[in-house]
Amino acid sequence: MDLERSLLPDIPSSVGLEKNTRVDNTPRIMWILNHTAARKFEIPILRELGYEVFTPKIYPNDANFRSASVDYSEDANLTIPADELAILNNSDWYAGPHRKAWEIANKYFDMAFFILFDPMGVETMCRRFNGELLWRTYGLAGKNTYSNILESIPQYRRAQAAFRRLGSRFWFAEGYSNLHEIESSWIQRQTVYLPLGMPGASTPSQTEWIGGDKRMLFVCPDIGFNPAYAEIYGVFKKEFKGFPYAIGGAQSIEVADPHILGYLPVEEHRRNMQHMQVMFYHSREPRHIHYHPFEAVKAGMPLVFMAGGMLDRMGGLALPGRAKSWEEARKKVRRLLDGDKAFVDKVRATQVVLLEGMKADNARACWAESLRKVEFASSNRERQHRTRAPRVAVLSSHRNMPEALRISRELISQSKAIDKNLTVILGVEDPTLRLNRKLKKKAAKAAVAAFTQEMDTVDVPARVFEWKQVSKAAAERALAYAGVGRALYNSVFLVPDDEINFFEDSDLWILVGGRMSVPVLPIKPIVVVVRDYPKAHIGSPNNADIWQARLGIIPEPEAVIACNERAMLHLINMEGLDPTTVHLVKDDISSPNLLLEAVLECL
Repeated sequence: MDLERSLLPDIPSSVGLEKNTRVDNTPRIMWILNHTAARKFEIPILRELGYEVFTPKIYPNDANFRSASVDYSEDANLTIPADELAILNNSDWYAGPHRKAWEIANKYFDMAFFILFDPMGVETMCRRFNGELLWRTYGLAGKNTYSNILESIPQYRRAQAAFRRLGSRFWFAEGYSNLHEIESSWIQRQTVYLPLGMPGASTPSQTEWIGGDKRMLFVCPDIGFNPAYAEIYGVFKKEFKGFPYAIGGAQSIEVADPHILGYLPVEEHRRNMQHMQVMFYHSREPRHIHYHPFEAVKAGMPLVFMAGGMLDRMGGLALPGRAKSWEEARKKVRRLLDGDKAFVDKVRATQVVLLEGMKADNARACWAESLRKVEFASSNRERQHRTRAPRVAVLSSHRNMPEALRISRELISQSKAIDKNLTVILGVEDPTLRLNRKLKKKAAKAAVAAFTQEMDTVDVPARVFEWKQVSKAAAERALAYAGVGRALYNSVFLVPDDEINFFEDSDLWILVGGRMSVPVLPIKPIVVVVRDYPKAHIGSPNNADIWQARLGIIPEPEAVIACNERAMLHLINMEGLDPTTVHLVKDDISSPNLLLEAVLECL
């Protein structure tokens, strides 16, 4: 069988809820970001345009979220039952919440704004959410592009594949109008411009800045953590050696420099902008800018900035605070530190033009037009109806067939009990080769005949298959054809050859017991069921009968079902599995649907 040809998906892969699952016509948006400054600008615009907005209450404990916070104020405006809103609030939308949270989201929301942080969480979002998904982007430094991140960083390939599968439901929601220009064509086609702004930009202060503190304020966070900021910090110190300055910005790791202020409360940061003589902004990036230069301008604090960056696009080309070289920057900073009143007044009077693009009044029309475009595309898109029931393949060796058959029956029974339409297929590895190797000819023939008879009497749909080895090159092509984004690190992989289409008609593979010699190709989401764990492996590793550890060679299983505490602890403590992916489902457990729930969560 031609693996490259046969692994092409020949039936729709979408088996989720129907598109039309909304319970009302109230326009609502999930704004799955926690950036404090962006929220203060974007949520009011969305509200003015007629949307109810949900904001997440949980965000990662990560240095990249140093500007994040939680705000409950929008909950009062959401016309959602309190018990369902509580589920939304208690969900981690970055890592990917329980499927029940997504069912609630599909009932009440048409769109979701998100950022790319956890690729697996984003992949789950793309699979679970029925509405429009808008990737909120604010630009990258250097020559980096979002397309490059998706294509070149292995862990983000799954996100790229998920975006491509979304088709026209995916949107590249750029915060600056030039971000899409250097992206791949499929991103450019799905771009909408939603300009980032700043609350209060329409009323900059003429009196807030006082001056008098003869220091320059330079903002540079995470110097001891982020190599890019460490380099910026080093260049700044070199170019402004001998100047009085203070460095603002939260520091994840303490840096031995008395000039570094570290994290400061908002009011103290504002006082620094009121009293320090000048802010210097270093960036020459054409597609990325920080927030603090605009804060300084809004407060009336003189700003000196380097030419060539985003501020040029925003009206800064002719400003007196613009510097084409470090030497020019030093001269202008020195004049401001020395209190050159005429120059101070000129810089302050002219720099307010930088706030024009940050005003809500100037951004609102663009937001309205872009969101109308998204809504129009959604309303005119052919409705996505369920094409078939989700299909699960339970795969096992002949030795583990009783366990696999039990699991298949339980899934069928449990799904019927809660009115879930689930199709289960039992796949049993053909034991013929093993029997012929271990038994004499006559005995082997009888054993094979008995196996055939056994398969004929199975009361669930069943197939016989063989594990087929494929090269890494063939495996990568198969994943590409199937629209699956995964990074592959081994040279050989296993696929279940059922002489039909490698179980491609299934949406999920459940591997029951047994240990594999090489990794299983993750062309489908994989759930592993572990009945027990061997105490030790005895013998030479070259012995064909001695297999590797069970899960170290399953690339990123969606879930692992352990049947007892000992197996669960071994998986977590010895094989290093993420505890959130390991489910304990004991035979005598009081809740009858734990197995089904674990499987449905992976579909």
